Amino acid sequence: KEIDFASLDVQPTHHVAAWLLNQLYLSLPNPDKNWVSDCQTANFHTRLWEAQLLASFREQGLLVTQPHPAPDFRIENHLGDEAWIEAVTANPPEPYNHVNSPPSQPPEDRQELFLGSTAVRFAKTLGNKLQRRYDQLPHVSGKPFMIALADFQAPASMVWSREALISYLYGMIAEVSEIDGRQVASAKPVSHLLGTAAFPAGLFCRDEHNKLSAVIFSNACSLGKLNRVGVSAGAMTKGLRYVRIGEMFDRTPGALKGIPFCLDVTSKEYKSLWPQGYEPWSAELEVFHNPFARHPVPQELLPEATHWFEVNGEIGCNSYYETSVLWSKTIIQKDT
Repeated sequence: KEIDFASLDVQPTHHVAAWLLNQLYLSLPNPDKNWVSDCQTANFHTRLWEAQLLASFREQGLLVTQPHPAPDFRIENHLGDEAWIEAVTANPPEPYNHVNSPPSQPPEDRQELFLGSTAVRFAKTLGNKLQRRYDQLPHVSGKPFMIALADFQAPASMVWSREALISYLYGMIAEVSEIDGRQVASAKPVSHLLGTAAFPAGLFCRDEHNKLSAVIFSNACSLGKLNRVGVSAGAMTKGLRYVRIGEMFDRTPGALKGIPFCLDVTSKEYKSLWPQGYEPWSAELEVFHNPFARHPVPQELLPEATHWFEVNGEIGCNSYYETSVLWSKTIIQKDT
């Protein structure tokens, strides 16, 4: 059975997530007329992504409006910077239960991980949205336009699929080599994705896509995220314990692996990872900038996101939060 809001609302383990999702729906400026009904169908995860985007934008002090049916959001900061955002999800060939399905495993082959079926799914998803030419709408023309992408193509695929997204967007993969006894990562250009369709790699490198200013991504669009935000901010846990395990980004120069962690979401150690004293909505939000965008997005527009950009053939980033989680999962237990 596919998860929906009705089944979510009656599960004690997700009462915090259900309450927050309802509040976010009530906070939408002008929700789509199908928003509520979609939450009772296989489109539930799409609406979950829109709700999380709204929370992330508002958390960063942005004015969020929905003055037209498309794109989904218009955002503006106090400096007058603005952009239009269309939300989309990469979906599976066959539906699955987003709560109880066992997590999928990343491909063992590095070429498949970076350029295989996951990257192809991203190419198709983004391509379908680009064909609608939102950038040519009168209210969007001449302004930054972004696509916000969440990955649901396989259970928990979002925790390992970002490498495929980066490879597709920038047309390069990460290679690890040994120099003077040290392992060093470098970028290797690639021209096509794997598979018979041979999709061109490097979406941002093609001139016909210079109206796409950036792609927004998160590896944490999940019920676990809604639970953690609420619980870490003080929501009642009703005899339950929420534990987050995963890996954090190691900022040591040359580090190629993350730092493992396992923390109670209500613990002082966990809450102190962020200056707010609780897990913020924007903690995992990433913005991949198109280096050839006709209308670039200023980083000040999404000040608390992690921004990725190409400089001299290499991809660098600016992070607002010192803590950056590479992947994680949330375990809910009875509090003994």
